[in-house]
Amino acid sequence: MKFLIALLLCALVGASNASVRSEYEVKAAFLYNFTRFITWTEPQADGSDLEICVLGQDPFGDLLEQLDGRVSQGRTLGLAYPASLSDSENCQILFVGSAKSRDLPAITDYATKHQMLTISEIPGFVEGGGVIGYVKEGNVIRFEINLKAAQSAGLHVNSRLLELAVRVIR
Repeated sequence: MKFLIALLLCALVGASNASVRSEYEVKAAFLYNFTRFITWTEPQADGSDLEICVLGQDPFGDLLEQLDGRVSQGRTLGLAYPASLSDSENCQILFVGSAKSRDLPAITDYATKHQMLTISEIPGFVEGGGVIGYVKEGNVIRFEINLKAAQSAGLHVNSRLLELAVRVIR
């Protein structure tokens, strides 16, 4: 059942004629769907946009461009590529590139203070204080959730998303 729901989540992100999706197409689809199942307990004053930021090297190529301008929970998604963590303060979703693994404690502390949803493919990301970490099981992309980190950042994770996670840290 979980696998079927995960496939449905991937299918919601947009049309693709390819029968086999690349790893980053799946991760981009998950990223979009995370925005649909996570709410911020203290929405931005303007309540309008949700800024997706990629900190560090962007492994998605142009795949995230299809998310720019889409709407999730009534909020328009935007994309940004901040040069540094201090340039990330307007981000609500922060994808942390693998090259930033050494800076993980500072990044997760900053993100928690600024109520950001952090996502990464860095091994051990959720144990290091990140909210959602991609994991690969064979050829299948899955994700783990650190619910404690999410709650510390003022994020509410929908129970349906928690059910799909391969592991939830409480």
